[in-house]
Amino acid sequence: MIDKADTKALFRLHFIAWRILGMSPPEKYRQLYWLYSLVLNTLVTVAYPLHLMIGLLTSSTLYEIIQNVAINFTAGVCAMKTIAIWWRFKQVDVMFEIIQRQDQRFTSHEEIAYLRKEVYPPVRRIILLFTILCTFIGISGESAVVVTGLLGNWNLMYKAYFPFDVFASTKNYIIAHLYQFIGISYLILQNVVNDTFGASHLCLLRSLVRMLNIRVTKIGHDSEKSLAENNLELVECIKVHKDLLEYRRQLEEIISVYMFFQILIAALNMCVVLVFIILFVRDIFTLAYYVSYLTSMIFEILPSCYYGTLLEDEFEDLAYALFSCNWSDQNKEFKKNLRIVAEQAKRRIYVTAWLFRINNNAFIIACKNAYTLFALVMNMK
Repeated sequence: MIDKADTKALFRLHFIAWRILGMSPPEKYRQLYWLYSLVLNTLVTVAYPLHLMIGLLTSSTLYEIIQNVAINFTAGVCAMKTIAIWWRFKQVDVMFEIIQRQDQRFTSHEEIAYLRKEVYPPVRRIILLFTILCTFIGISGESAVVVTGLLGNWNLMYKAYFPFDVFASTKNYIIAHLYQFIGISYLILQNVVNDTFGASHLCLLRSLVRMLNIRVTKIGHDSEKSLAENNLELVECIKVHKDLLEYRRQLEEIISVYMFFQILIAALNMCVVLVFIILFVRDIFTLAYYVSYLTSMIFEILPSCYYGTLLEDEFEDLAYALFSCNWSDQNKEFKKNLRIVAEQAKRRIYVTAWLFRINNNAFIIACKNAYTLFALVMNMK
């Protein structure tokens, strides 16, 4: 018996996280869940970036300003990404419907083996590595506050606004500290889901296009199949191609705007973190926190840009795959269908982040902008 493909299971973490974050209601107790969602997202998605922003505006020293710029932009963009995905959540369902249709088309041992060996592992690595990285950021950030406090200097994780005097009593400090710790934990969970969503789907889509190319290349080379069967195989590949184009369109509509701001903000954040590390970091826990934070800024955009480039190449290779099949020995109907899909395959297919493509060039631009800003700030020091 042939095992069935279950690509949707790769994204189990996303569905669990969306339920925790108030984005995916269960069948039962929906009204109670929406109340939970309203309270949670008001206190975290909306209020947390706002209390950081007010804290930044009231900062009085260069240390406080530089320390809080990065987390302010990160929290703001995180809220925007969460809202962007939530706003288009029905399109997420459409994407997974397409994925399930593709799974139903994978029927051979060879295809199932290819999925498990070549397709699933990279998607799992993206999700796992970013989860570990973000968890380490949270742990190192809290450790830096606790260690500094035990040495006699209790401060909050971030300079922020509270409607009471945080340091007037131990109770006030504990309330403020717990709010920041729990809030940043939710933001980290949002970031894990948001930042792995685009990258993992670009990686998956690229692999599905590659499998299509391999399948197209084999058409007509099996002497046991008739001309009519070869034509049916080509028509099925055309349907797959149409589905994958729709998958790309739905994904682009979800991630386009927030990836645009993500790439721009990543350059600024990398610059700010480097400046802060060089000028102000003096202990190992704070250094670990900001190094991991810098790494996460890079990892937020690098996988998406990398797999965006590979996706462009795979779509472009479809034209070569079409003419690598044994088309010359096929009937007129086959050749007619081949010409139609070949015309479409000539177009360069890519995923955009609003004004520019999501590919390696976008990552290089972000790094160049970060270095330019860093050099400018250091020359002004």
